[in-house]
Amino acid sequence: MIVIGAALVDSEIYHPETRLFRYEHYGKSGERWYFDDFDFHLQDVTLFRNPEIDSTSDYLTYLSSDGDVFHGWRKGNFREKIEGAGTWVEDAQGRGRMLAISQIGETLYACGQGGQIYRRVGRGNWSLLTDALLFDMDAYLQKKESRPLTTDPGYLDWLRNFKKQSPKNISLYDIKGLSENAIYLCGSEDTKPVLYYWDGMSLHEQKVYLEETALTGILIEDEDSVWVCGREGVLLHGSFASAFTPVILRKQLNLFHMITSYRGKFVLPSSVRPGGLFEVDPGSSELRRFSPALPKLRGDSIFYANP
Repeated sequence: MIVIGAALVDSEIYHPETRLFRYEHYGKSGERWYFDDFDFHLQDVTLFRNPEIDSTSDYLTYLSSDGDVFHGWRKGNFREKIEGAGTWVEDAQGRGRMLAISQIGETLYACGQGGQIYRRVGRGNWSLLTDALLFDMDAYLQKKESRPLTTDPGYLDWLRNFKKQSPKNISLYDIKGLSENAIYLCGSEDTKPVLYYWDGMSLHEQKVYLEETALTGILIEDEDSVWVCGREGVLLHGSFASAFTPVILRKQLNLFHMITSYRGKFVLPSSVRPGGLFEVDPGSSELRRFSPALPKLRGDSIFYANP
């Protein structure tokens, strides 16, 4: 099965509307393509083997940017809402969009902007994994109250101090784990890359020897081999136990969105500088265009190409 999330050409940016296409390879000729329309902005898709209802097979689960979680179970779809998550919904608490969802162990986890990290604890029940990274909107607004006019001679000094003293606002782009006691999260704080490890009790920030980038995707081979990709052509390798170091790739500034394994190599989609699908040999760290070459894509803007 292939799943493609799409937006209609005339849709407004971030409008809560998604068309989801499915291609089912084993369907009859002429009956392989299907689509469903949803009233939310699709952000991420994962497979979930839900022990509550079926421990023998998994099903597609969709995350919206406003914290909707749609379970595409074959015996009866159902929908949940992560309370407080999102931007445009009534219960949103001002922390921003949700960005990623993943099953770790027997549990679903989701993360996003404003340091949001949630864990599903039962049907219709999501709770914060930790509030250690949560954006403090009240403190932010309080500090902003003293903002002078932009024409004020002291505005630039105020702005510099405000950036230094304002609460952390961390965006978490991916979450992956070996178990519920060994979870990695990556993202950025403004232009600074951030990487965290959850040991089941608390978060540990990992040292990233890069000054400016955003970490966007995680691939876990085993407990000693974890790969993290990012913008500016970044690829890191290591583990919580051994630390992370940059992998030297040929010099270019791809905006990598994710990383996955395929036939002994790693595949990374990039939208710009340059865009397209790339592959890395983990033995030699050689980066090159994916082979066989993809057909030329039509359209003015190709933003994502997730394998």
